[in-house]
Amino acid sequence: MDSIEEKLRHLEEWNDERARVKPFIDIAVDYHQRARMEALLKNYGQAVRFYKEAIQNYRNAVGQNPRYYLQDLLERIDHVIEEHVNNSFNLRISGDRLRKEDGIHEFVNFIDGLDVEKKRYIDNYDIARAYLEIADFYNEGRKSKKALEFYDRTLDARCGRSFIEREAHFKMGGILFEQMRFKEALLSFVSVLSFDRMDQEVISHIEDCLERLSISEYRDRFIKATPNEAAKLIMEVL
Repeated sequence: MDSIEEKLRHLEEWNDERARVKPFIDIAVDYHQRARMEALLKNYGQAVRFYKEAIQNYRNAVGQNPRYYLQDLLERIDHVIEEHVNNSFNLRISGDRLRKEDGIHEFVNFIDGLDVEKKRYIDNYDIARAYLEIADFYNEGRKSKKALEFYDRTLDARCGRSFIEREAHFKMGGILFEQMRFKEALLSFVSVLSFDRMDQEVISHIEDCLERLSISEYRDRFIKATPNEAAKLIMEVL
């Protein structure tokens, strides 16, 4: 056990450290609270400034080379950065930003510019949903190439939500069919069917693709196939 002298020395060190770091912590806490309030009110742009100030002041506290407060400060910084990243994400999807070219470019640059550590703070479902909104925007505007790009991004997000993935596959299939890319359209519709084997609308689209490819005799095999099996079957029969 520590002697009384050692305990007093640690207490003196702690008091000295507290005097050095607490002013920065108090400022950081104040900015953090203000940032949260602005984010709650959906004033995301104003919240960005307050989050940055909070992070900087916590880092200033770390710059005092604390011993007793270090772990707590590192955890606080990580927590505020998580909120800051999510607030920045919300800023870029707010309003009708994803219905405008400039807003889309800003959003894509933001997501692509995140490092692995920061990207983990954002739910893949939210990212996929944003990509799907962008893809639909381009699809409605008959910008097929851009629409396909963002339906692909939607799927690459791997959000684990079947209704999102189904929607992306289905709309990709429609675009590819219009472009007479029937093999690719067929694979997209087979992917959709894997979510519901009894979906008659999708089965009808698969039949249309098979007819255009002159392989209608393989209908039953494609209806039962997984996407990987369908890809192999196309290579076998064409």
